[in-house]
Amino acid sequence: MDRKRILINEKEPHEVADLRKALVATGYDVRIAESSAQTLELIEGFKPNLLISEVRMPVMDGPHLLQEVRNRPATQALLFVMIGKLRTVEERVNILKLPIDDYLQKPLDIDEAVVRIDNLIKEIELLSASSQPRWRGFNGHLSEMNLVDLLQTIEVGKKTCVLKLRAHEKEGQVFVTEGQVIDAELGGLEARQALLRMFTWSDGTFQVELRPHERTRMLTIANRDLISEGLTRQHRWRQLTAQLPPLHAQVMLAPAAAPPANEEEQALFNLLENGAVKRLLELVEENPADDLRTLTVFKKLLERGAIQAVQTASANKNGESTQWLKRLQDEVQTRSAAPVDSLFKAVIRPVEEAPQPHERRRADRRQQAGRRQYDRRNGLLRKLYLNKSELLMIREKLSH
Repeated sequence: MDRKRILINEKEPHEVADLRKALVATGYDVRIAESSAQTLELIEGFKPNLLISEVRMPVMDGPHLLQEVRNRPATQALLFVMIGKLRTVEERVNILKLPIDDYLQKPLDIDEAVVRIDNLIKEIELLSASSQPRWRGFNGHLSEMNLVDLLQTIEVGKKTCVLKLRAHEKEGQVFVTEGQVIDAELGGLEARQALLRMFTWSDGTFQVELRPHERTRMLTIANRDLISEGLTRQHRWRQLTAQLPPLHAQVMLAPAAAPPANEEEQALFNLLENGAVKRLLELVEENPADDLRTLTVFKKLLERGAIQAVQTASANKNGESTQWLKRLQDEVQTRSAAPVDSLFKAVIRPVEEAPQPHERRRADRRQQAGRRQYDRRNGLLRKLYLNKSELLMIREKLSH
């Protein structure tokens, strides 16, 4: 069987040297051209199965090379992958408007790039054998482009597509017709709730399939209103998660938890009944209520002491830190350093002298909200903060 051929158009060959090496190791015949003019010359004799081009090339850039390739009958169906560093919405829109098969962001993840290129070529082979029409599109990470970014980009390009999002071991779909969102699905949620939940996803992947679909309109809300609500939810999500344990933290019902005060609290109690221990993210995903509302109710239960975080390795490290401080105190005491001992007692307040919950909450509201605040409330941080004069006192006593 003939080896599949790949041609790379790159003005800086060293930037794709690792990619070429990996593709050759996979079994491809790979050549590199350092200009678009040279690429057009090589296409005729080399006859590549796939062409990779840097977006920004001198004289003739990637988009113009693409236009030239598509205008030639012999190469109009050639697989075309763009590579580059596209940061702005305008650049993303321009790429979306082009008839490309994929886009790879620099710096390249070599393993991912090889898999995606290999899948493209194999997919074309299968589609050619079955005579099915193929769709164009692109993939990426939600950390680079979240759902709001994608919808803004697709709306400007007035594209019809199916947008697939994968995060937290779940997959959702958004259906767009001429830039307008008409339907969405995620598990058993209705269209609007499915879309709102996916707005908060920032850790996962997306796949845009630029193809027609047969979905009927289930969402009548204008795109600008959906995007506005999406931005609001993202902001509120960040606010809430900054005041709570990490989403991967494990939580459980407190041993002497007071009964739930309403149906919303009862729903979370049911998920944690019989001593169940779950990650906070699992509670959000499993609770049928709105995710932001779930976090709000969880926050109230946490503050009330009805739910508690399960101690992890961080607590062990904290214990080691406390033991280290105790050893230091013992050493100071053996050297008859009573003033330093009293200093430690003043700085490190015993657990029994900790403020009551209502006092702690008032103090917390005066502090900067964040994870350190949460850790401090739950005893996960036991750092010793001394000013310069106190440090000098300790140094003087230990040197005697």
